[in-house]
Amino acid sequence: MIWTGIGAGVFLLDNRIKAWVEKNLKDDLVKEVAKDHILLRKFHNRGMALGAGENYPEVVKGGTALLWAVLAVCYLRLLSGKESVLVKLGGALALGGGACNLMDRLRRGYVTDYFSFNVPWKKLRGIVFNLSDLFIAIGAILAAIGMSRRK
Repeated sequence: MIWTGIGAGVFLLDNRIKAWVEKNLKDDLVKEVAKDHILLRKFHNRGMALGAGENYPEVVKGGTALLWAVLAVCYLRLLSGKESVLVKLGGALALGGGACNLMDRLRRGYVTDYFSFNVPWKKLRGIVFNLSDLFIAIGAILAAIGMSRRK
């Protein structure tokens, strides 16, 4: 049950942040925060990571939904076994973040991204994320580490 709560917490946290961003940030505003290390901005990503597939919104939407459903079923099977805490936590983080981004895509037709890192490299600085993206990445890494430690 704790794993469901963690996934729900990830979903609710980023959903609230996205609602705040949609309401309070203007489309062309870039605001420096955290001693200018993070840039806040509102960006509507109609594609997948880095905008891939943005010209095929229905394919992206359907593919995202299918992938999330397959991962959710696999995760439920993992929960019924004797998997490590890392695998269970990683799955909860990734599924919670994935569900939030999927809901955005289904409801709005895009995912709301809102921060980037203020680094010297222009291309990296131009990549805009949301908290769900980070939870998905961290979750996948934790689950992979946990699965690699299986006996």
